[in-house]
Order: sequence, then structure tokens, then C-alpha cells
Amino acid sequence: MNKFRRITVLFLVISISLMVFTSTAFSADSKTTDGEYLQSIIDLIKQKYNGNITDDELLQGALKGMFNTLDQYSQYYTPEEFEEFYGSLEGAVEGVGISIEKIDNNLIVNKVFANSPAKKAGVLSGDRIVQVNGESVQGKELNEVVSKIKGMSGTKVKLGIMRQGTKNLITLEMYRAQVDLPSVHYELRGNIGYIHIDSFSQNSSKGVSEALKYFDGKKVTRIVLDLRNNPGGYLDQAIAIARYFVPKGIITTLDYKDTLLEDKIYYSDLEKVKYSLAVLVNENTASAAEILTGAIKDTKAGVVIGSKTFGKAKVQESIPILTDEAFSKFNEGSEKKSANAYDFKSYMTDLSGWAKMTIGLYYTPNGNCIDLKGIEPEIKIKEPTPFGIHVNLLEPMSVTVKPSLGTQYYDVLSAECVLKLLNYNIGTPDYILDANSVEAIKKFQKSNKLSSSGILDFTTQKLLNKKIADIKLKQDKVYSRAISELMK
Repeated sequence: MNKFRRITVLFLVISISLMVFTSTAFSADSKTTDGEYLQSIIDLIKQKYNGNITDDELLQGALKGMFNTLDQYSQYYTPEEFEEFYGSLEGAVEGVGISIEKIDNNLIVNKVFANSPAKKAGVLSGDRIVQVNGESVQGKELNEVVSKIKGMSGTKVKLGIMRQGTKNLITLEMYRAQVDLPSVHYELRGNIGYIHIDSFSQNSSKGVSEALKYFDGKKVTRIVLDLRNNPGGYLDQAIAIARYFVPKGIITTLDYKDTLLEDKIYYSDLEKVKYSLAVLVNENTASAAEILTGAIKDTKAGVVIGSKTFGKAKVQESIPILTDEAFSKFNEGSEKKSANAYDFKSYMTDLSGWAKMTIGLYYTPNGNCIDLKGIEPEIKIKEPTPFGIHVNLLEPMSVTVKPSLGTQYYDVLSAECVLKLLNYNIGTPDYILDANSVEAIKKFQKSNKLSSSGILDFTTQKLLNKKIADIKLKQDKVYSRAISELMK
């Protein structure tokens, strides 16, 4: 499927102000009042601005301004930006393995992908990027910063970040690589099937299907579906996954502002519910993940456990915007003009950019709109954070590198966290393998009858990974409650 496909199958008409701007603002013979006004602004810039600027750059700036003004979820992308940020939903990307968004003029990491260079270097969701290779990126455009971070596999990049709770700049060094981005992870835990969905990417429903086939082969019918920290993604993938669990009836209803569009109702045809299901959520469960959660809760297809979800019921459409020249060419002789490239066949090479725009709201099967409200779990449990460590976010070590003294590495953080939870004197986990960490590793090795070298070797990493799994089972109260509910 084309990687620039729409999130939903719709044909939208861009607002008349945008059509006027793209078709007349850069035309010297414009007869419309709006066109004359906008053209006068352009002429003023060209006359007074002491620098070089092209009509296309002015158009790109105006488009960004219009769409970025709508709401926090609407945004305009150049074709390069769109490929970069929506490429992460397709299953693979070359770079360091992070997703970035611009919030209040800050460049915030909203996701760090598993086994990526960024993950191993210690980048965390919520980090604010302020430097790339020692150069400040404050006030820079998103695409410019992304271009600085991107590069050929094997090349090095340094990110300077600020992190909540710290005052000093953190510099993390990593090597770019091809990053696979699987969104679905599953495993058999005794007689329980565990599925964790990071986000709803293009292949998420396929991943869930594979998981369920595996569990079916093991005759496992009790499922834990972990949607904690899932920010959403493709709507069609959330719907497809819902159809594995939600009984026959409504999954969700989309209410569009555009009167030319009929509200869309998505249904499940599942005649008989096959699985006993527990869904885990938290305050970072959002958007498409809430569509799935709301459908399961309202239809009583499973029990929802955890803390109240984020509360995003706004639905976005990704719309390709024609260039000024393509707009004139494709709309010649037409009474009803459109800048939406989806209204034409040959649009892929004639794009000014892409607009991600809020087009409607979704409602749960019971008719609830959870925007800014979130979904209240049926069983409310706060996630445990002993020593400030989020137990459910603990990651196993990669068992690919043996960090040396002074190394700053994600595996070191995992080791320090688990040692801290095992009551070793580790101080504050900080990614750095310092003398304090080495001493704690020695004590752990000695107590487990390993060579007490203080080296984080593969044998030690594997044993620590087993401890992480044990801790998750024992200290993740949300997961533990899910098991209790499923075993009733």
C-alpha cells in the first residue's frame, strides 16, 4: 500500500480561503479582494525584506501558519516532513529511532522505538532536544532539525537534551541505523496471552492476528491487552483489532463537520466473543487506543484496568495539497475548485505538502465523546513507581554490548533500575556505568554465584533480564490485577 495513504478513506474539500490563497495570492492578475490583499502583502515583503525569499517559501510559511493555528493536532508538512514522520507508521525507518513533535516552540521526543540507537543511548519520551552535534536548534523548524538528526547508517550524531527534573544539559551520542519498528509484542505467560501494542502502525492488526493464532495453537483464551503509553495511530488498524474482540455491533461512530460527508459508523461482525480480555490503560493511552478501549468497555468485551486515559476524541485526516501550478492545471474550466490532491488522479508529483487536520470527533458505542475527559477504567489502579521507577516501562537489556566503565548506555539504565529495585546501593539510575554501579554489579554477581568482576557481561545481563521479568510480574499491580480478574 502506498506509504502516503490516507488515515481514513475520505475525499475532503479544503476551505475556500486556502483555495483563494493557492490560486490567486501569487497571481498578478487576481481580481478578488482577498487575492489583491494577499498579493499586496507579498509585494510588501519583496520590496522591504532585506534577504532572499521565494514565492514558494512564502506559500509554505503561509500554509504552516494556517493549519498550525487550527488546534494542537493540526499541522502542515512539507513532503519531506510527511515522509519522515509518517514513515514511522509503516514499520521501518532509517535514523536514530525517535519521533519528534513541536510543542510551544519546543522539540519534544514523543516516542523512542525499541532497539533503536536512541533507545540504547538513553533518549526518553518527553526529552526536549536543544542541540544537534553541539549546535543549538532552539527556534529551528521541525524539518530542519530532523534533517540534522537524519543521516546514513553508521554515521554518528550527538543530541543535546533537557529532561524534566534535571537542570543540566544531557549529551547523548549514537550511531544512525536502519530501525525496524514493530508495534505489536506478544508472549505466553503461563496460561495467559500477553499482547502489548506500542502504537497503531500499518501492520498492527497483522501483528495481533499472529499473536492470537499463536495463542489459539496453545489453547489460550485469557488475554491481557496492554495499551499503556499507546499514543494512537491509524484508525483502520484500531478498528481491525477491535473486530477480534468486540461483539457484533457498533465499534465507534465518526461525526464529521463537513456536511458533504456522511457520519461513519464502524461495526464488528463477531458473532461470539472468543477471549476473556483485560485491557491495561494509563494517562498516555490516547486517540485510536481510546477508540479500541471505549469499544471494549462499552460492549463489555473485557475489563479495563489502570488509570484514566488521555482524552483525545478528535480525528485527523492527512490531506495532500496541490501546488499553485497544479491547482490551476487540474481546476481549469471547473466551477467547483479544489486544492485537495485526492480529488485528482495524478497528484503524487504535484504536491506542495500535506495537511494533517482535525475533521471530526469519534464517539464510543454508547454515544460518549471522551474528548478532554478520557475513559475511566472499571478498576482503577495507580501504576507503581518505587524509587521513581516506572515498573511497567522497564526494558530488558539488549545482550549485545558489554558496557565499560564510564559508558553511557540504555542497558546501563536497565541494570541500574533493576539493581535499585533489588535493594542494591545504586544511587539514582542515570545511564552511566560509574564506580558505584560497578560495585553494585559485583555484589549482585557474588550473591548469584557468578564471577564478581563488576563487568556487565552477557551472563549477568541475561540474569538481570530474568529479574526484570520477575519484578514486572510481582510489582506491576495493574498487570497483576488483570491476571486476578482473568482467573476468576
